[in-house]
Amino acid sequence: MKIITGYFEIYDLTMAIYFSFNTDVTRVLKILGVEYTPSKEMLSFRDKLLKSLDWSTRIYTTFMNELGVIAPILFPVRVKMVDKTIVKIEDSLDFNDETLKIIRERFIQVLSVRRLKIPPDDVKKMIEEKPGELTRRVEEIEGISRDSKWFINQLLFFPRTALDFLESNTWKMLKIYEESGLRSVNFSEIGKFMKSYQSEMINNSIRNYFEYYDIHPDESKPLYVALQNSVPHTNSGLMTYPSFHLLIMGLGEITKDFSESIPLEDRVRNVLKVIGDETRFKIIQYLFDKPATQKELAEVTGLSKSTISYHISLLFKASLVDIDVFNNIVMLRRETIKKLVKNLKSILNLR
Repeated sequence: MKIITGYFEIYDLTMAIYFSFNTDVTRVLKILGVEYTPSKEMLSFRDKLLKSLDWSTRIYTTFMNELGVIAPILFPVRVKMVDKTIVKIEDSLDFNDETLKIIRERFIQVLSVRRLKIPPDDVKKMIEEKPGELTRRVEEIEGISRDSKWFINQLLFFPRTALDFLESNTWKMLKIYEESGLRSVNFSEIGKFMKSYQSEMINNSIRNYFEYYDIHPDESKPLYVALQNSVPHTNSGLMTYPSFHLLIMGLGEITKDFSESIPLEDRVRNVLKVIGDETRFKIIQYLFDKPATQKELAEVTGLSKSTISYHISLLFKASLVDIDVFNNIVMLRRETIKKLVKNLKSILNLR
């Protein structure tokens, strides 16, 4: 598999936004044995962001949290993708008419196939002839908020207004990103890494990552590894698009967490720690019968969405569930359960 590593700053900003609304990241990592203390700049960004929320920034941050997987569509890269490519946020915000057309076309493609489950041509026809029906279908999408549905409708029916909204709020986020000092810190760390960059180190960490999560991607597609330092011990999970794979990966995962193959005993201990919790065990039991959205799991367990998100993050980190990031569907990884039983027998010399 061809692996291309670069830095697309918009993803670092996206991860900072994610952390600001999902502060359980630190707890999740600690349970799995990763000690992580957010930088003072990251905490400053979070505090400034939460204090500055208004109607438009609330919609923007909600959408980027819930549907951040489509960031590559909303912020397309306009340069040839090669190792050590660096794309600043400012370079991602030129939404001319040609770019708008490309973004809308790709957005309709992904939304149609992954969320609405209807052909893209049917969606285009509905935009012109049956806007009410299309709006109703968007409203029926499970697992996302009203704010995200509002933005989806804007992009479908008023694409120029939607991208103006996206651009103006990204500039607002960029201002907070700079004032907090987080942008400067991230650029400094990324710069140091790029100077000592070795493709073999990246490839080795990716192999160990795939081994830990038991991932077997289509090797005919290139893998773009987008580095981020806002939350250095966290990744996006592998995202697969029609012509490529994308993995947003923390610097700490490259240089430390997955720099070496994780021993079998450590992997088994992590899984046992995660499933030993009553709530997470109930979630596993429920998912054994069928996949579910996080909203559905919250209703079944009677827990808040944020609490469920915390438990799902742990299950994902332990490779016990897959999350279809396009559909927001959580699925049990049965092979992990089977391997756990097999590995326990091996470790304990049971027959």
